[in-house]
Amino acid sequence: MDSSRNASRSLSVSASIDVLYVEDDRDFAARAASQLERERGRFTVHTESDPRAALDRIRSGDAAFDCIVCGYDMPDLDGLDVLSRVRDEFPELPFILFTERGREEVAGEAISAGAEYLRKGDDATQYRLLAARIENAVERVRTTRASRSETLETRLSVRERAMDEAPVGIVLTDPHAADNPIVYANEQFTELTGYGRDEALGRNCRFLQGEATDEASIAELRAAVEDREPVTTELLNYRKDGTEFWNRVRVAPIFDDDGGIDFFVGFQDDITPRKTYEELLRSNTARLEALFEHSPDLVVVHEDDGTIQDVNQRMCEELGYSESELVGKTVWDLDPTSERDRSESFWADLPANEPQRFEGALERRDGTTFPTEVHLIQLNLAGEDLFVAMIRDISEQKAREAELVEQNERLDRFTSVVSHDLRNPLQVAMGRLELLRDDCASDHLDDIDRALDRMDDLISDLLVLARDGDDAMTVEPVALSDLARTCWQNVVTDGATLVVETDTVVDADRDQLQQLLENLFRNAVEHGSTGSRTPSDDAVEHGSADGGVTVTVGETDRGFFVEDDGVGIPPEDRDTVFEAGYTTSPQGTGFGLNIVSQVAATHGWEVTVSEGAEGGARFEFRVD
Repeated sequence: MDSSRNASRSLSVSASIDVLYVEDDRDFAARAASQLERERGRFTVHTESDPRAALDRIRSGDAAFDCIVCGYDMPDLDGLDVLSRVRDEFPELPFILFTERGREEVAGEAISAGAEYLRKGDDATQYRLLAARIENAVERVRTTRASRSETLETRLSVRERAMDEAPVGIVLTDPHAADNPIVYANEQFTELTGYGRDEALGRNCRFLQGEATDEASIAELRAAVEDREPVTTELLNYRKDGTEFWNRVRVAPIFDDDGGIDFFVGFQDDITPRKTYEELLRSNTARLEALFEHSPDLVVVHEDDGTIQDVNQRMCEELGYSESELVGKTVWDLDPTSERDRSESFWADLPANEPQRFEGALERRDGTTFPTEVHLIQLNLAGEDLFVAMIRDISEQKAREAELVEQNERLDRFTSVVSHDLRNPLQVAMGRLELLRDDCASDHLDDIDRALDRMDDLISDLLVLARDGDDAMTVEPVALSDLARTCWQNVVTDGATLVVETDTVVDADRDQLQQLLENLFRNAVEHGSTGSRTPSDDAVEHGSADGGVTVTVGETDRGFFVEDDGVGIPPEDRDTVFEAGYTTSPQGTGFGLNIVSQVAATHGWEVTVSEGAEGGARFEFRVD
């Protein structure tokens, strides 16, 4: 044995051996592993009970196994199945089939696949034999590999080995052959592209290109190769599986001792993450710039000491300054409501990336001021903590608020007048009318009585409108049928009939729902005429059907309806029927349906008006 073989033998004997033992019987596998490690101190035995998991461990390379020992009778995959799959990917990995059964056909298949076959035994002798088999098999492979590495026919040059270890893809192309084919590709190139060396050799590098590869970059690369000059460019290339990746390609000629070109070397880096980030950054930057410059809001960027660093054009236009005049000013130079100490304390406590809303003011160049709503957020921009304020002019909002306060004050005064100054004399008139009935009999008394009743109705409706929304709502389940019957008793029906065809329960404020129903009933009676509908036998009826209008309360898929069989509402009037003052009856106040609309809106309901089944008016309420 020559010196190289002696060195290989010495190395093989002293090196540790990692064994993967595959056996579905966990207890047996543990005993076998313990026996083998006692037999050979340099053995490290790993066990696996699931053959598929064992194959995954072999493929993943989480341990560099020197030998596989495998049982035969296992569920899912038997020992020969495992051997076949190992041989497909690792043809030189030592494999010993260790089984209780002594079948000649099993032994024959194992041996023909380059594996060894050994039957299990009950004593330590069998494990000594197994340990020897493992050691000999591993030694043969290691010796063969060492011998092969020493053969000059297969030894890589120092340069090639260095290129194979490089962290970037490297190819060499032959400019003297047709189409400048690849004559060498390192391992990193195969990992980067998904193509094996045998698939890449003999082909021009353009096989990595595709429909989205930039033609200008390709032309730049081609021109440099033709001029025998180095070049660096970035290309969108395609892997074997069709996925795209960004490739930074650096190509340079390699000259021989006489100054001629031997090869072109190409270095290939996957820069996809960087390009993705750059594209995202460009997109975000473009959006931010568009938002900054074209926002309808005033935008200010300032430092933590209040110094303004940047403003958008809208800010300049609104305040009457140029950008250069605003940059460098402080926040309190422009906001008369801000104080330096209070502002700096507020900014110091402001959490990053959490917008805060508050109100302030801005002063224009001409000295006029206007109220503002400010949304302020602290951001880290280019490594610097800055504050971005988006400011909106709320002059109109403040004016509306002031107008609303004034309207509410007027409404309070109006309510007081209606409830006291009008109702008191009305009650006096009603009382005097009763005394007058005792003194005389006249046809005019009934007319006066009706007029006073209408005045009372008008005052009641006006008070409802005035108070609407002031009192807190108490929403609770309300039985629609019971409330409808109660409301009917509170309305002068004039021979009209109520039909209730529902047992539905709605969530509502009972008092407001009562106002809604009473106004609908009153509207139907006042505007209706002799109806043609005959009430159903199972309907709940109140009043008489002789010549009067019939009012029906029922349910829909999404709420309820109130319908009558009177004259109805003309289609051209249905868009305005809920407006205050709308009426077609000389006895109507013009507020009833407006109250209905307001009650529905307060509850968040939709109300629509259409033609009823008998030609009258139908009001539908969607309460979901």
